[in-house]
Amino acid sequence: MANLVLDVEQPSRPALRLEVAGRGLLVLRHDDTVALMARVDDNHYGVEYAMTGHYRSPVPPIRAAHAAAVGTASPARWAYHFAASLTGGPLHTGRWAISVEVPRLRPTERWAELLLPQPQGEIDWFMDNGAWQILPLHPLASVDAGRVKAYRKQARDGILPPVLLWWVSGLDCYVVLDGHDRLVAALAEDREPPLLSLSSVDTDQVARDTEDALSRYTTTTQGLDRQITAGSPGAEAALVAVDRRLADTLQTIESRYGTTRAWPLRGGTPQWNALAREHLPAWPSGLIGLRA
Repeated sequence: MANLVLDVEQPSRPALRLEVAGRGLLVLRHDDTVALMARVDDNHYGVEYAMTGHYRSPVPPIRAAHAAAVGTASPARWAYHFAASLTGGPLHTGRWAISVEVPRLRPTERWAELLLPQPQGEIDWFMDNGAWQILPLHPLASVDAGRVKAYRKQARDGILPPVLLWWVSGLDCYVVLDGHDRLVAALAEDREPPLLSLSSVDTDQVARDTEDALSRYTTTTQGLDRQITAGSPGAEAALVAVDRRLADTLQTIESRYGTTRAWPLRGGTPQWNALAREHLPAWPSGLIGLRA
């Protein structure tokens, strides 16, 4: 299983959502709780962000017995588990995908580069475009914290549940939707964290890419059919390989990342400024740069 595709009928406005005001002022909130605020650079070279420390995962805690029963050998079961647990999360009307393989992630020893700073920092779109970085939504716990210790044992036993990421195009990075402590535990045990990624799907782009893939497939198979009729060696094996490649391509296309929807922040820029003063009084004025 490469991905689980979800066609969501409701809600039209999710509990966990990105809101936008003015020129690139962003708020990630869960109902009325502000989890993260961000400001896009005037030149669109990046985005500065700061966490409030109030983020709470919408996914209920995973009991150790359930983790042992499922294990990490069944990513499909974990994908279904998270899909059923995301009520009150970021899902809204439209198509979504939970992908088992997160693209372009790098080996364990380079996770220090992959993880963005907490509780505040900057995502450099100029230097790190396409770097697929990961932003925790609250500061990561110590490797000796109680919950982390329990997860470290699960990591050693090979039953650690995946970390669930959410691709947020407005930040050009993944955020950790669920599993902050599991992420710390896996890295503390020098293991690659098991990962799933949630993303919205651009259905219009999927339709265009599917049409292109089928067109290329038809052209290729017509040529191979002629070679098979002519008795060309290896033509039949090549046709089998082309069929398999089409199946893989269509599966990848089916969960093509879409643009993360953002809702207007009620009150606009003045409200964003008020939220920044309320939730992030220590955020350096040079980063806030309140806009009129």
